[in-house]
Amino acid sequence: MATARYEFDELNRLVIHDPLDAAQPRRVVEGRVMVDRRNRLQYRARTKAGTSGRAGESDVTLDGTWLLSPQHELGLLLHPSREHDGQQVFLRGSLADVKANALVVSLAHRSRDGRRTSQRLSLSGRWQADERNRLAFLVAKADGTDDRLVFDGAWTVDRTHRLRYRYEEPQAGRRRRAVRMLEFDGAWDLRPGARLAYRLGATDRSTFEFQAALQSPTLNARDGRVVYQLGIRLSDGRTVRRTATLFGVWKLHRDFALSFEMAYPEGRRRRLMFEGQVGVLSRTRLSVQAVSRQGEPLGFAVTFSRAFLQDARWFVRLQREGEDARLLGGVQVRF
Repeated sequence: MATARYEFDELNRLVIHDPLDAAQPRRVVEGRVMVDRRNRLQYRARTKAGTSGRAGESDVTLDGTWLLSPQHELGLLLHPSREHDGQQVFLRGSLADVKANALVVSLAHRSRDGRRTSQRLSLSGRWQADERNRLAFLVAKADGTDDRLVFDGAWTVDRTHRLRYRYEEPQAGRRRRAVRMLEFDGAWDLRPGARLAYRLGATDRSTFEFQAALQSPTLNARDGRVVYQLGIRLSDGRTVRRTATLFGVWKLHRDFALSFEMAYPEGRRRRLMFEGQVGVLSRTRLSVQAVSRQGEPLGFAVTFSRAFLQDARWFVRLQREGEDARLLGGVQVRF
């Protein structure tokens, strides 16, 4: 039995194709796209004035699975119903903003007075990295499951430590594609197992955790940087190589803690704290192995010179601590 098909036109008006309606097989419904608290797509249709002389509104709920096309169009795979079969519908707009718990889309729209405007639609959820080091947004559903939107492209890290995702978007009637950029405001963290994490909020709920490799397990404190190498595997089989360089200031504290302070946009600064295992390299250099607060080795050591620390008496003390640990055949760690 033939069923209706839905689509959205260039102004995101709902278009219903109904083969059973001989008088009006294609009907454009004026209204507005919305998302309810359960992340379901709703269309608030405007109805014509009735006997009371007033126009009204009615909601059409389009329930389904959210998806992202290779062209970065936001769409929905509709669940089959009595009115229609399972089908894909796509909204006309652009990805506008990213937040710690939301993906925001800007949609073309027409106001009641006929002016062409835009509106914003926000999906709630969380951000993660998938097993291929790609960015993904997990749209929260009412039943506790998630719809996964995968951003099948490569991301970069700029000089202010901001993670950025660049993609190209087709433009109607034009050969050239529009270049779009999404910028994520977060903070980096160095984790055991050569994992590089970028946390978007106050918790780990939205955190990109990438599998990476240190360019060198030995870092010089004076250089003030940590360099990771990683690959991003795309759906077409290509692997895009990326270098993520974190710049900052290394400090060795008197309680043997190790810190790395980085600068972020808008003057923000964040300090990563580690435990340290002090070892002696020579009369003028110390090596400090970085250890997480849970006691897990981070896979790199930071070398400090006597001139860099600028405290000769403390430097001698650190040398003695390192020598004592070596003579005992163990490792001295302070928690």
